[in-house]
Amino acid sequence: MGFLNQIKKKMLRHPLLYALRYALISENGPPVYHDDCARFDTFNDASVVPDFFYEINSKMALDPTADELQKAIQIGIYLRSRSKPGPGIGLSPELTLQMMLEGKGGVCSDFSEMFNLFCLINQIPVKEWGSADQLYKTQLGHSFNEIYSEQHKKWIAIDIHKGILFKDNSGNYLSVIELFNDLRAGSPLIPHHYSDYRAPKIERLALVYAAKTIPFLVDYKHYKYISQCFRKYQKKVPKILIDTWIILNRKNQKFIFVLDNYKKILFKST
Repeated sequence: MGFLNQIKKKMLRHPLLYALRYALISENGPPVYHDDCARFDTFNDASVVPDFFYEINSKMALDPTADELQKAIQIGIYLRSRSKPGPGIGLSPELTLQMMLEGKGGVCSDFSEMFNLFCLINQIPVKEWGSADQLYKTQLGHSFNEIYSEQHKKWIAIDIHKGILFKDNSGNYLSVIELFNDLRAGSPLIPHHYSDYRAPKIERLALVYAAKTIPFLVDYKHYKYISQCFRKYQKKVPKILIDTWIILNRKNQKFIFVLDNYKKILFKST
């Protein structure tokens, strides 16, 4: 395992191989951004959600009449309050959730993925987003989400891992596009904590969400195939090989860049 991890790190650090990796998993978004772009709930339905998630969802006791934002907040509070800082997991959804709830780890991408599935159960329109300070030799990578609220009649950015929403100077909730456009226009970052949780390194928020940060949508069109691969092979094969197999079969998630041309950024930096 240690030897394979060393190979993985060297591959990711090599400029040409790094560029090739992004070329395989990335694409630029449509000329005009539309709200349905890469919605997790558009490409996936309840068939991708393991039974274990329904068991946990019943413990959350969500109010079925509540707005999507309130449900999302309650899901976020439940996941964050029952998880502890630890290594990334990224295995089958049921094993990932089990390990998170047992306090055995879970990073931002694990939180985002688990949140996607709970949103499916509770009919909450949801997207997953990623962000990075740069595409080559990334120092600050992060995953978060966005949900649609009927009450507010808009998409609202939500960071389940850090327990925050985002507002503008007038106190209005921001979508992801609004958030990054405002940051690039020089507006201050105004995080709104929806629970008592505070990230250990709260000062990093202003680095993760910054004018120079590059946001991208995570398109999980083949999520069912991906989760089945991990379910079948996670106890037999190292994760890096499963990831590689999924990419070679073109069933991997896609990074969709909607505010930037990833090719210009990537090849300029490598």
